[in-house]
Order: sequence, then structure tokens, then C-alpha cells
Amino acid sequence: MAIVKKNIVTDGLSGKIGKNLVFRQSNGKTVVTSSPTHTGIISEKQVDQRKLFTRAAHYAKTQMADPVFGEKYRIMAKNKGFNNPNNLAVQDYLRPPVIETLNANAYHGEIGDEIIIEAYDDLEVEKVAVEIYHADGSLVEKGMASTNGNPYEWHYAASVANAEYAGDKVVVKAFDHPGNETLQELVLTSQN
Repeated sequence: MAIVKKNIVTDGLSGKIGKNLVFRQSNGKTVVTSSPTHTGIISEKQVDQRKLFTRAAHYAKTQMADPVFGEKYRIMAKNKGFNNPNNLAVQDYLRPPVIETLNANAYHGEIGDEIIIEAYDDLEVEKVAVEIYHADGSLVEKGMASTNGNPYEWHYAASVANAEYAGDKVVVKAFDHPGNETLQELVLTSQN
């Protein structure tokens, strides 16, 4: 690899020249490297990645043709500074939702106790499921959380009395429109 310093001919040059030289810019300097070689052999991981992007592109095309979700992607793309809402749809397909926080401080094993989940996604979190399990793995309860006007904050109200909740586990799953799922768990303590 060669680094060119103060050469008026190559300063700012980028791209491939001939079959052997590639010029690129790095930290304000022109860097020259040999052209990459391709063996023609595609790994299984590369094949899987190509299939994933093909499915993402198909998803984006389908969503952009849908009047409801196409408009949602157009509005969100504009708000996020994307030039092309199709790119946002591809990104949404490739990235699962994020569960920012799982707060069970108000849960004390009584009916109506709330568990609060903060979750977001490229477009929107479509639904949030909550399950509570005893330490032995048996199910205490499960249900869907709901939003209270804030699309990033989800609330789940307990529907089963659970006096011996210390050591139990809360499992939260957030789903987005493409069907991606994110899971987060929290072991309950008596100090929640």
C-alpha cells in the first residue's frame, strides 16, 4: 500500500485505474492499493446474506405498494432524513425492534400491578407480549401490553395474583411489522 503526499496529479483521486490500482481517500490522504481479487467461490454465509437482502428488497417493494404502510414508510423516511423510503423499509426488515427498558418496579404479585416496557423500531413496534414464569418454569400468566398514547411505552397489567413472585421471570417479546422479534428477560426480586 502506498500513500501519496502532495501530488497534484493524484490528490483527491478515487476509483479504479486499469486492473491493478485502486485509489481511495482516507483521512484527507489519497491511498493507493492493489485491486481486490475474487476467487469466484461464494461462501454459504454470502449466499445466506444475498437471500436475506433479496427478501428485504421484496418486502420493501411490497410495503411501498401498500397504501397504508407505504405512506407510513414515506412519512418516517422524511422524518428520519432518508432520501428513499424504500431504503427505510429494507432497513426495517433487516433490523429487529429494540427493547430499551423493562421496568417491573411496580410489580409485587398483585392483580393490576404494572410492568412498563420501552421499545422502538425503525417504523413502529407492532405488539409487545409479556409472560411471567415461576422459577420452576411453569407459566403464571401471559398477555399483550398496550400503549397509552406513547408509541414507545408499553404497559402490561398483571391479571393473576402471584404472592411468591421473587425468583420468577418476566419474558417480554417485541414484534415489528416485518415480523422481527426481540426478547428480553428479567428475574423478579422482592425489591423490584
